[in-house]
This record gives sequence, C-alpha cells and structure tokens, in this order.
Amino acid sequence: MAKNRALPVDAYIRDRPELAGPHSNANDLRLWRSLEEAGECTKVRRILQAENSAPANPGSFDRRAMLNFMTASLALGGLAGCAVTRQPFGAPLLSQPFRSPQHTPGVPLFFATSLELDGLGRGVLVKSHDGRPVKIEGNPQHPASLGATDVFSQAEVLSLYDPDRSKHPIAGGERRSWTDARQLIAQLRQQFLAKKGRGLRILLQPCASPTRDRLIRLVRQAFPEARWHAYSPLPDDQGRAATRAVFARPLDQVFALDRADVILTLGGDLLGSGPGHVRYAADYADRRRAADRSPPVLYTVETTPSLTGARADRRLAAAPREIEHFARQILIHLEMGAPATPDQLSVARRAAEDLARAGPHALVAAGREQPVTVQAIAHALNSRLGAIGTTVRYIEPLFAGSDEMETLTELASAIAAGDVEALLIFGSNPVYDAPADIEFAKMLGSVPLSIHVGTYRDETGLACRWHLPARHPLESWGDLRAFDGTVGLRQPATVPLIEATTPEELLGELAGEAADARELVQATWRAEWGADFDARWITSLEQGLIEGSGEVTVPVQPGDWSPPPATSSPPAAGQTVVFAPDPSVWDGRFANNAWLQELPKPLSKQVWGNAAFMAPAGASALGLRGGDIAVFRHNGRSIEAPVWPLPGHAQNAVTVTLGYGRTAAGKIGNSRGFDAYRLRTSQEPWIIENVDVLSTGRRERLVTTQHHHSMEGRDIVRVVAPGAASASSSVSPPPSFYPDFIYDGNAWGMTIDLDVCLGCNACVIACQAENNVPVVGPEEVARGREMHWLRIDRYYSGHPNSPQTYFQPVPCMHCEKAPCELVCPVNATVHSSEGLNEMTYSRCVGTRTCSNNCPYKVRRFNWFDYSWLPFAATDDVFNPEVTVRWRGIMEKCTYCVQRISATRIAARIENRPIRDGELMTACQQACPTRAIVFGDINDPASLVRKQKQDPRNYALLGELNTQPRTTYLARISDGPSAQGAADAHDDAG
Repeated sequence: MAKNRALPVDAYIRDRPELAGPHSNANDLRLWRSLEEAGECTKVRRILQAENSAPANPGSFDRRAMLNFMTASLALGGLAGCAVTRQPFGAPLLSQPFRSPQHTPGVPLFFATSLELDGLGRGVLVKSHDGRPVKIEGNPQHPASLGATDVFSQAEVLSLYDPDRSKHPIAGGERRSWTDARQLIAQLRQQFLAKKGRGLRILLQPCASPTRDRLIRLVRQAFPEARWHAYSPLPDDQGRAATRAVFARPLDQVFALDRADVILTLGGDLLGSGPGHVRYAADYADRRRAADRSPPVLYTVETTPSLTGARADRRLAAAPREIEHFARQILIHLEMGAPATPDQLSVARRAAEDLARAGPHALVAAGREQPVTVQAIAHALNSRLGAIGTTVRYIEPLFAGSDEMETLTELASAIAAGDVEALLIFGSNPVYDAPADIEFAKMLGSVPLSIHVGTYRDETGLACRWHLPARHPLESWGDLRAFDGTVGLRQPATVPLIEATTPEELLGELAGEAADARELVQATWRAEWGADFDARWITSLEQGLIEGSGEVTVPVQPGDWSPPPATSSPPAAGQTVVFAPDPSVWDGRFANNAWLQELPKPLSKQVWGNAAFMAPAGASALGLRGGDIAVFRHNGRSIEAPVWPLPGHAQNAVTVTLGYGRTAAGKIGNSRGFDAYRLRTSQEPWIIENVDVLSTGRRERLVTTQHHHSMEGRDIVRVVAPGAASASSSVSPPPSFYPDFIYDGNAWGMTIDLDVCLGCNACVIACQAENNVPVVGPEEVARGREMHWLRIDRYYSGHPNSPQTYFQPVPCMHCEKAPCELVCPVNATVHSSEGLNEMTYSRCVGTRTCSNNCPYKVRRFNWFDYSWLPFAATDDVFNPEVTVRWRGIMEKCTYCVQRISATRIAARIENRPIRDGELMTACQQACPTRAIVFGDINDPASLVRKQKQDPRNYALLGELNTQPRTTYLARISDGPSAQGAADAHDDAG
C-alpha cells in the first residue's frame, strides 16, 4: 500500500464553515465544481489562467517535418482548382405510397422509426436530406419519447456513417461474397433439418420485437431440438426473480411519475437511464410544474451519484448492504406505524411516514443492479401502500419467451461438453462482455462452425469462423416494443449504405421464409390486422407506432411474501465494487462514436475514458488521489483503473463503468479506458464484495472539463423557496455604450428552468448534430479547446461527502448589449434586427478579442482543421443547412438561426405570423423535461414571455448589464440537502 499522499476531505474544506454542512439559507450558496476548487487549490488557478492562452500547437513537428508538410501542401494546392462532382448520397424513399411523388429535392423528409436500447424501442423522427439522414428528433406521438431524446438516440446518426462498420462477409480472415454467405445459411438449414436442430445453438441479445418473436417460433418448429440462449451485458434477471417471488410470475412494471406525491428510489437511475427514463423524466418535470399540486418529494438511496440523486429532495449515499437494510427499515416502519416527532425521525422512518401519508400516490422503484430482496421489497411496498394501479402497474414480460431461453453459462457448459456443432450469434459480443468466469474466446475455437452477425466485426466477430455484416437500424426494417409495450415500426430513412443483412432475414431463411425484412414485418402485422392491413400499415408507418398496442395492465395479487431474514455475515473486509453502464458508451456498443466519447459525463465531466469512482474520504483513506492507478483484485481476477474521487459517493464502495477497454471497436473506440468486464462473474454481475484495492504507484492523466470556463465564484445558480422570487442584484447597472433598440418584429429569447434540468446532456449532443460542431479529441480537450456550443456546468454545494448538485446549461446568452460586439475589429459579431448576436464567419479573422470580452465564456475558437483528425465525422453527417466552419475563426450558439429562417419562410408563404411553439431550437427539442423554452418575447401570449415574467426569472451575471436574451428560472427547494453519509450510517445501524 502506498503512503497516504492524498489530502483528507476536511483539508479541501479548510476553514470554510459554509462547506461543513447544509446551508440554512437556500439563496446563500457557496458553489464549487471539484474537490480542488472547494479547497481553492493553486492547481485550479493555474488551469484557469492557462485556459485558451497557449498558442496553437499542431503537434510535435520538428523543422524538417514542418518543411515536408508545407511542401506536400503546396503540391496538393493545385487540386483546389479542379472541379469535383460529388455523387448524390442515396435517394429519398419516394416509392413508398405514403410519400408524395411531388417531393422537392433539397426539402428534408422526416421518417418515423424506432431505435433500440437494451432491447426496447424509443420512437424517433429522422430528418433526411435527399436520402441522407442528418438529425434525429423524438417522436411526439410515441409514449417513450414524447418528442424528446437521449444522447444515444441523437448520436445514432453518426454511427450510421461510421467508416469502421463491417462491409463484407468474412470467413477465416478472408473476404467472401454474399453468394457464399447465403449458400452457407442454406447448407446449415439442410444439415440441421435432418437432425431436427440437434447440435445447433443460437445466441441472441434480448429484443422486444414481435416480428423476431414470430420468426423464433417458426425456427423452433423447424428445429425443435435446437437450443436458444439469451445474454445481455446489462441483465435484469434479478428483477424477473423479484416479481416471481412476490407475484408468483415474471412481470414488467410501468410507472406513472406524474401521479406520485412521494417517490423513493433504491439505487438505479430512474430519471437518467434505463427503460422509459425519457418518459419518466418528462412526467417528473410536469409534476413539478403542476400549478394545482405541490411538487413531489423525491427520496434517493444510492451508492453511485446519479441524475436522479442530483434531483432528490433528500439523498442518502449508502453502500449496497446499507441499501438493503434501509429498504427493510422502510418495510418495518410501514408495518409498525410507530408515531414519532420530527426531531426523533431517522431518514428511513421519515421516508416511511411520507410514503404512508401519500398512500396510493406513493412510488417505490429499485434499480436493476439491486439484489432480488431489495427489488422484491419495492414491489411489496407498492402493494402495501396501495400504489398498484395508481403510480405503478404491471404488464406481461416485454421479452416474450425469455423464460424459454437458456443462459450464456449453459451455452458455455454445452461447448465444453462438445454438444455444439454450430453456433449462430446475433448482435451479441460475448467475447468482450461475457462474465470473466466464462472464457468465451477460448471456447469458440472448439466450435466447428461459428457465425457472427453484427454491425461491426468486433471482438466476437474476429473470434468466429464467419462474420456477416448487419444493417444499421436507420437503414433497416423491423419493429420494437417500448417500455410500456407500445409497438413502434422501424423503417429505413435511407437506402442501404452497404450490402448487409438483418437478424430477422437470417431467421426467416432458417425458418424457410426467405424474404427481405420489410416483407417479414408486413407478414407479422398482416396476420394481426387481416383485411385492415393496407390502411393500418400506412398509418402506422406515418405515426411511427401502432395505436392500441400498449400492453394491457395485468391484475396482480401479492402473496404472503416477506423478506428472508437478513444475513448475519460479517462486514465486507475490502471494498464493494458496483458495476454500472457508462453514460457515454453504455455497455460498449457506442465506443466508436466520437460525439459520445467527447461528451462530458454528467457528474464527473470526464471525456474519452472511464475511471473508478470512490468517495473522497474513502480514496484518501487508501492513500489515493484522483488519477492514481489502483489494482482491484477479487478471487484471482484483477483490473487496473485510475481513481476518481467523486463527491457524494458512498463510503467503502467503488463504482466502475462498463463499455471501455475495447480491442475491436474501431479506430476511435480501441484502447480507451479499462475493461471492467474482466472483474465481473456470472454469479455477481452487478455487485462484488471483498475486493482488495491497492495502489500501483503509477498515475494517469484523466481528461475532464470540470475546471473549464470558470465563472469565478460569481452569482451563478440560484435557489429559492417555493413561491419565492429570485433575488435580484441590488447594484445599479453601470452605464452602457449601447443605445436602446426597439424591435418592431420578432425578438427571440430563451429561458432555462433549473428546477427541472437533469443535466442529461441530450441538448449538448442535439446542438452538435444540428450545427456540425466538430470533435477535437482528448489532447485538445485537455487544453480547454472543446468546441461544444452548449455546455452544462455542474456545481456542488455543501460537504463533499453529501453535496447538493446543480446543473446549469450555458449557451451563448445573445446579449442585448453584447461586450463581444464592441471589440470586434472586423465587425464579424453583430446584432440582428431580431435581437440575435450573430457571427459572420467570412469576416472573422480569429483575433479572439470577442472571447476575451465574453463574461460567460461561450465562444469557441476553431484552432485546427479538425476534418483531418482520425475521429472526424464524415461529410455525410453534416447538416446542409449550416455552414461548416474553417480553421481560425470564432463560433458559438446561433439560436439555431437556420431553423428561424426556415420557419419564417414557411410563415411568409402562408401569409401568417410565426406561431408560438412552432419554432424550436435543437437543444429545446431534445430536452426530456422541456426545461428549455424558446420563442418571441414580443408576443404577449408566448410561453417564453410568460416565463420571463415569472418571479423566479433571473439573468446570469445580470449586474454586468449585458441584458442577455437567455435567462434562467431559479431552482426551487424547501430546504437543504440531506446529510447523506451521516444519515445513511445511522439508518444502516
């Protein structure tokens, strides 16, 4: 063990009593963004002083290399005069009967479709320019999105054009033709038909698709002795076991957060990830905004800080064992009903009383990583509170036939026994993400025939004897159930970019239904609709969902279930490791997506990698600082990972995120971060106890944006009590050089409601996709040169053990009296007649004086031509309505001026004014909680005008008299954050 080189947590606090605990005055916040900043570390001061001050550094070129580079540039310069005609990319799908044949080239089409995450569908609209998808929005009619999106939906358009996608069938490392591949499948079918499928194994990732379910049934009939296996790197086996224990059958649950007065979450991240999180975030926000009801009270008990915990009214940081004890205490308090005064209430008893008071309008939700006992207690609590039928309902399992599937462990045993002659793997990547006790790569070598079907030739594709490329969801047909059972149709938004197949087509060939994916989907619903097929098919494609397809509520009657006796095993000797999907690359499937790799993670603000999160005091006790590489050992397995002290993390616990450490993800995703799967086991997929943590004595530079663009401790986030107004500056605004202007037409403005913002980053990726914002890479981000036009600042207040978390999106403020306009020597930044602070790129010469004069630090300098970088996006993904900027100019948020122009033109053609709500910026449209509102502040009936008249409305740094068009609504809180560590310890006994 290394010596204790880390500062104890109290050293970060120094002599500042306001950081020692919760604040008594909600408006008197001392905000900080990192442990170093909380302690006013001199390192942070150096980072801020050096930010954007270093000259452009193109790399480690010496004089000779630079001369060679310049010579090559001059030689290639003559090519600029050559006329190069670029062939159109694909063609719009005008042959479909529901598309108008009078479509005008250049006018975008929108395709309603569904995208999959964890096997469930999310309804989206894909904007396609002449057959080229460039932007994804939420489908307002789909219950899983309601018009909003998450970061993964927004980034799918970049994955579509990934040059590292698999393009050809591969056998034995050599390229083969599709004729060879189809002959292989035909021979496989004939071979196993005679044996009724004996020796044939099929491995699938769970997918809630009616068409796939139908085809699986047909293949089962043709090969009755074949064996089917299902494996997900993010399993929910414990959830199904919990409903089976309480209700004697496996069920899925659907929540109604808009009806909940009191919410208790036990682990997980109800509002930030998992099934239905976009819808749940919207319902929660709507409930907070409801004028006729008080805001819901949210309790969160969790090990790893989450977006849900950041929004909680009372949050406890608890190790996994303590969460189970807390859940048991809630159950005991509800059954006993013991009265107590508020002074005597522990957190568990206080939560129990609030839940009991809410009764049917209470809600208890447990994360899928929680043990069966915790999840079963959550079901039992909802039943005893009378919440079933009000805030929670149960439906049939979305993954039909999952109980008939065998596990990956059983497949491994069959391979070891020599019972597998042929193995088909559809979309799964077990060589990378299988539990560490299943050495799947070695096992595959003993299978005579292994066939992998996937979008990438990933780790499993390399290990199999055959690999077949699969189509991307944006170029293929299918159907998907959403979290509530609603079926959404998946249709292509472009012609296929490569010759590929789909799992449905291959299953159809095995079943004897050789047809393309569209015909297979139509066959499923033709059997369902009968004579109404033609009309319903067209309507469903246009809407993106099948009306009335949501699962019917299943009446449940809990038995006499009670939790088993608590284990009396001794406390864990080492650390408890919790596994979690990564907020950027999820389970690893998005590892090659540069947008997501460079997206700052919501809480740590880390980019281009992952880390092991620990409580600040816990890391200090082990002698570890941020960036120290530690080894984590358990039962002969080990991983090395850099440590990240994360405020609010539970003591004696470590969280490691999955999805990194890839070796065959593509040139972007390879060799980034560490592979946490190597520590997991099939028996402990989510939580491992008694893990030894030792320092290696080495360090790694972790790239983060948490110190960038400092507001220097000025009045940033404001918090008010319910019904109170935001405190305004008592200082009179200074005189201004600018005259006052009168706007006779539209005057665009924006409000951002901090009371419902989750910090989910959907707006950041939406802005990047809409406005062609480049990726700069980890080295440039480390220099403070990230290009995102919109950032989300994350602030803490209180003690690092249990801080309150605040999020604040910061785009360009579009100041009425903009300091940047006054200092521009070439008049490149100007004010429009509608109040926009505009950038004229053709004038900008890159002096950066405007950036120096911006108090909000929202302007970005384009240091290099980023299109030369290995992770640069291809031209196909660029939005043709937005200029692609070149090196050496300033750029920033434009309020999506291209959308303003398009809406204005449409309104003029119809001879009418622009309607309120008709125009939405990209960030506004993506926001799940509708925290961002944009519109005409000259319109008295507009929502943005009404919100600017709200007592909570305030201007960021309003005392500077810049008069920003973007203002904020203060966060509402009726008290300080809970003392998480202390309360959790008291409740855990």
